[in-house]
Amino acid sequence: MTALALRGPYWVTVRQHRSTLRTALLLVALAAAVLITARLWSDSAAEALRAARCAVDSTEGSCFEAVRAYTDDRWLSRHLVEYVGLGMIALPVLLGAVVAGPVVARELESGTYKMAWTQSASPTRWLAAKLAVPTALVVTCVPLLSLVFHWSWSTGPSNDFPTYWYDLTIFSSTGTLPTANALLGIALGTFAGLLVRRTVVAMGVAAVATGGIMTALAWLRPGLWPAETVTGRELSLRVSDAWVLGDGMITASGERVGWEYCSTRAETARACLVGRGGVADYVDFHPSTHFWPLQLVETGILAALAALAALAAFRVLRARLP
Repeated sequence: MTALALRGPYWVTVRQHRSTLRTALLLVALAAAVLITARLWSDSAAEALRAARCAVDSTEGSCFEAVRAYTDDRWLSRHLVEYVGLGMIALPVLLGAVVAGPVVARELESGTYKMAWTQSASPTRWLAAKLAVPTALVVTCVPLLSLVFHWSWSTGPSNDFPTYWYDLTIFSSTGTLPTANALLGIALGTFAGLLVRRTVVAMGVAAVATGGIMTALAWLRPGLWPAETVTGRELSLRVSDAWVLGDGMITASGERVGWEYCSTRAETARACLVGRGGVADYVDFHPSTHFWPLQLVETGILAALAALAALAAFRVLRARLP
């Protein structure tokens, strides 16, 4: 939908904040370009190494320069992907601050909202427009950026310098989570702007609230879906990309004793755990198949919080504004 096809407060919102919207689109395009460049750079490095007929672990002197160039390029490609991932984590916080301040609180602070309300727009339609415009941008751009991120990371430099599906930057930048986080930022930003009605303060409140919820859910993430446990001989069934939550030994009575209770030296730690009654090893972990259950549970929590924040914003609008 273009600005020309919009009507009423939606068109006004796009016109008022067209510079911010253009900047956001440019940043999304830049992030996608960086991810595509990282993937192509990584593939080019691999192709150059194959053309030199060398392997990464080659010890031949003739391969030294080719291997070093390959390693440097792949390392830089990995960092480019990680930088974009950090930006996607920060995106909901920035969205919350922008929506809370320039989009909502500034109009309330300056009184320009009164002009909109004297036209055809009711307070409810005015607020709906403030929510709808950034929401449309998010649901259009963020999923696409997340897909590009996954494509760039999954078969690119992560093969040589491992980053795992459960790493903070990876998990928060793929799947449905980036969109859910961004929508939470918009909802909290709207609520903070209406509640505080002071531009700078509202921006700070929205940023802290959004970042706080994201941090809390990241901390609670291991428990959002039941972990699996393997013991004794079954330890060989562990997959290489499992998210290990805890390990140690189980005593004859069934008590679990973690490795952290003993020395960090493996041989000393095992003797220590055996001395405490340990009879079998155990590992609690999330296999890679738990990626989507964890994603969907956290997305559901974020969606519920976003809906509550949006509902609270409309209630504040009716209760506090004339």
